[in-house]
Amino acid sequence: MLTEGNIKSQSNAQIGWALVVLYVIFVIFGVMNVYSATYTPEYPDLLDFSRFGGKQLLFAVIGAVLIFVVMLLDLGLYERLAWFIYVFSIILLLGLPIFGSEVKGNRAWYNLGFVSFQPSEIAKFATALALSSYLSSYKVSMSKIQDLIIASVIILLPMILVLTHDTGSALVFVSFFLVLYLAGAHGIYFAIGIILALIFIMDVFFQHYSVDPHIVFWIVGGIALLICVVRLFRHKGIWNVIMSTAVILGFFAMVHFYVWENVFKDYQRQRILTSFKLIEDNKGIGFNTYQSEIAIGSGGFLGKGFLDGSQTKGNFVPEQHTDFIFSTLGEEWGFVGAALIVILYAAFLIKIVRVASRQRTYFARNYAWCVFSLFFFHFMVNIAMAIGIMPVIGIPLPFFSYGGSSLWSFTVLLFVLIKMDAHRKDFLPEINNFTER
Repeated sequence: MLTEGNIKSQSNAQIGWALVVLYVIFVIFGVMNVYSATYTPEYPDLLDFSRFGGKQLLFAVIGAVLIFVVMLLDLGLYERLAWFIYVFSIILLLGLPIFGSEVKGNRAWYNLGFVSFQPSEIAKFATALALSSYLSSYKVSMSKIQDLIIASVIILLPMILVLTHDTGSALVFVSFFLVLYLAGAHGIYFAIGIILALIFIMDVFFQHYSVDPHIVFWIVGGIALLICVVRLFRHKGIWNVIMSTAVILGFFAMVHFYVWENVFKDYQRQRILTSFKLIEDNKGIGFNTYQSEIAIGSGGFLGKGFLDGSQTKGNFVPEQHTDFIFSTLGEEWGFVGAALIVILYAAFLIKIVRVASRQRTYFARNYAWCVFSLFFFHFMVNIAMAIGIMPVIGIPLPFFSYGGSSLWSFTVLLFVLIKMDAHRKDFLPEINNFTER
């Protein structure tokens, strides 16, 4: 833990400027693309704070103030207040049904008059702090099932609360389970997660093509029986095979007979089917993605130029300044510009991994992995949505998509890590790359 007993010396902070420079580049590109996505000749002024471009610029300035505050606060404060911030975020989520403001059909915001904010963004940062604090606690190990369950509850509690009003934001919390794996959870849990995801995808196809579910039960059961027979002849246990088969078939049955029809709304089912190209609905539920693909494709190799995107200027892509901001980038900056941003983002993620690997405390390292997981999930899913290979679930592209809550939460999330990294040599190492707890 980041306690006074661990402090070696109060050396001067050694800021990792690579992450800071990449942050500045992303924010500048973000403001430019939000301005371009919402540009009209009648209101060309970027400093018009009644327009989206001007608001995003103002959000960026406020973000700079938040950076100053984060770097000014005592480093140990983040771990000491981790659980307080987490509980506060849970209270905010619980209060949404009563005090929240409805925006586009979702009661996911608090309107304070002068500013609106989305508590799910605060919950991401709060969960990263709380999970890191718990994982760094004495004698906590992800190899113990009870500790793994508690860590999972820390993730699932805000996730379930967010799920009641925003499916896309709730799915972001799944990324924290990668942190549990990196913190020492057995790989079998990670493998089970992948298998369950594949079962869900498989069932989508079965549902669409009206495949009799009993065929699946017979096939999986037959394979399991064959494996059990072989293991018995080799004098090996079969209970793990039976349990694994029960989990797989139980999950399949739950998805097939309940989740698909009762949990997902009709438009969500349509989005999933269109993303897998099982149905074509370019004028209906698939309109956003279809127009986004056209915009990106029309950019060609070098793009049409800043403010010259015909699809963008024609407002063909709905929500282009938020969920589909990548389509503006692809149309106006072309393959070269889009590829450059992807490369810079990859460098950004790699740098976070390197920062994580050199931390001296469990709290700092686990927090770094939380930051990596969140950014990776947002980056991967948002671009996948924009190019039509994943369903549209409303995931913003960090630092690019319009929104104060999103920009501020990602800014605080990143610069808390930068501050931890800058002061890593102020602490005696709890960990190194060659020993475990």
